Amino acid sequence: MLAADPPAIAASANAADQADVIEVVGTRAGQALKIDRRTYQVQQTPHSQQKDAIQLLRGLPAVTISPEESISLLGSGNVRIFVDGRPYAADPKSFLRSLHGSDIERIEIITNPSAQYSAEGSAGIINFVLRAKREDDTSGNASTELTSLGHGNFDATLKTKRDRWTYEFHAGGRAGTSWRSTDHKLRSAEEAPGGNPTINSEKGRGRTRGNEGEGSAKLSYELDQRTSVSAKILGAKARDVSTNHADFAGLTPDFQSFTEHQRLTNALSVVIAELNFDHKGKKEGQTLNASLRMFGNPDVHEANTTDSSDASALWTDKRKRFLFADGQVDWQHPMAKGQLLSAGASWNYARMSERYRFESSGTGGSLGSDTSDQFTAVDDKLAAYATFQQPIGKWTVMPGLRVERDSRRISSAGRPTVAIARTGIFPTLHVDHPLGKTLNLTLSYSKRVDRPQLNELRPYPLVQDLLTIKLGNPHLKDQSTDAYEINLHYHLKKVDAGVIIYDRETRHMWNQAYSVIPGTNVLTSLTINSGHSRDRGAQFDLTTPVIRRVKLTASLNLFDQRMPAGAVNGETSAAMFRYTTNGTLEWDGPEHGKIPGDVAQLQWIYNSPWRQFQVRYLEWNQLTLSYTHSFSRTLSLTGTATYYSLNRHRLAAPTVQEYYSARYPTRLNIKLLKTFGSSK
Repeated sequence: MLAADPPAIAASANAADQADVIEVVGTRAGQALKIDRRTYQVQQTPHSQQKDAIQLLRGLPAVTISPEESISLLGSGNVRIFVDGRPYAADPKSFLRSLHGSDIERIEIITNPSAQYSAEGSAGIINFVLRAKREDDTSGNASTELTSLGHGNFDATLKTKRDRWTYEFHAGGRAGTSWRSTDHKLRSAEEAPGGNPTINSEKGRGRTRGNEGEGSAKLSYELDQRTSVSAKILGAKARDVSTNHADFAGLTPDFQSFTEHQRLTNALSVVIAELNFDHKGKKEGQTLNASLRMFGNPDVHEANTTDSSDASALWTDKRKRFLFADGQVDWQHPMAKGQLLSAGASWNYARMSERYRFESSGTGGSLGSDTSDQFTAVDDKLAAYATFQQPIGKWTVMPGLRVERDSRRISSAGRPTVAIARTGIFPTLHVDHPLGKTLNLTLSYSKRVDRPQLNELRPYPLVQDLLTIKLGNPHLKDQSTDAYEINLHYHLKKVDAGVIIYDRETRHMWNQAYSVIPGTNVLTSLTINSGHSRDRGAQFDLTTPVIRRVKLTASLNLFDQRMPAGAVNGETSAAMFRYTTNGTLEWDGPEHGKIPGDVAQLQWIYNSPWRQFQVRYLEWNQLTLSYTHSFSRTLSLTGTATYYSLNRHRLAAPTVQEYYSARYPTRLNIKLLKTFGSSK
């Protein structure tokens, strides 16, 4: 059902192969593909139509899907989702649940992006290339999902083609309890390092309830057989309420026991508009693409009300507005045999404004005085890039260069304006060499950067509860990373295996620094540039049949890290070795006439203990079991059970130590999916 392009291997076509969800096929003759990615073709089989994008990704090497449906590449969770080569603007989790195999032509996994892509983000990219309708007809799907938490989702997609016009509509929504947990904390705070500690424990429980509605419409027109234009508009509105109850018990005489009740309300609305132009030249691989997009949050309202049994209380209110706009042009031109020139430019603009109010009573000034504050932040970025791919003997080389000019301005009444303008040069290099018909070697280097989100640059603190304050840092610097990779990929028939060895050096690394306000028990956190880190590691991945109709996809990540430490006991740097593993067993049952066979997936994820600055995370594991039964070629029911192990970490800062654990209930999901029409 899925297929990866490099190396060039012919796909088998027997009946057993057609039942597979993941298989690897070779590059088609004359097809111009870049060497910076591993490409998986989605085959048109009944099994693929019943699976959503999350289920498909579970069967891909190098990809880890947590039970919360967070995506990781090479053990890093900062993955960017692209659709048809463009960043996806809205919530990617909702999008991936609504996207099915019948909608997808191929999936591209890019662990070390070339200069074609923004230099921001160090985890990698997953790009979904969608199928274009070639015949006049109507197709789509509708699904509904219920969970044991009392949460429901609904989603429907309709696509129809009439002559040169294609119409696409999407609607979705959710309602109910989306999360529930219990937690425990044990905290020890000191006036100064080595002083007499104040110790207390906290037992809490909470849940999140809410609702959301979303709708979109897209209109596409074919100017000719190789050129199309499209316009899309998306709107969404959501409201979530989180309630938390905590019992604080003093374990030393200087901490008075009390109970706390907190209610957090988040409400937002969003509108996204897109214009796209796509042209394919007469040569295979020759393309010209342009896009313009605007993304706005007319209003984001966050309110926090906290009351305690000792008559202390607080109230915070935040109103935020966002405006994002970006434009992009990409040109790809095959030249002589094996040569591929790519060039492009992009513009990104972001503006955020926030009004913040804080009031308290009975806190004795420990959280500061009542205040009304606001700030405005603007980020304006221009970029241009070029890559050139060409063969040199049996090697294929693709150097690239990207130049980005980023300007930021943060202003707040009564405070100095912070203005930053930087020009960065980001080189990349990818080298590909086949070592035979079944083995391929790729070497790559890229220089990356992570820029702070605008809401991380606020110049004032935010009170989160009676004992916690988050500080802002308008002077936070970008963190930059040099990423080196060696990628060895093997494929023979149904066996697909790979080894990725990588080295990442990060400067001005971001971390959270914790401390206690003197004379109080209030914990503060501040994002800082903590220093230099180096991550060396390797990922081993394997996809192979186990027995007939049963396939194993597994990966093992090994990490050797050198990082800044939190200056506890004189320690300023730390070394750590850790590992993570992920395994998915998949069974694809036989078809019954025209009815697709059942599909079962069992996934296990394990993370060993690891450390980040002042926080030590303990091991955790998660288990997910899903089963899909097809009643007909177009109707299926999927049941999913998710087990969460205890989530634990330890904080060790110069004046505060804390142990935290949280438990989440086992979650059951039932999803009913109806598809109709053809995707051709």
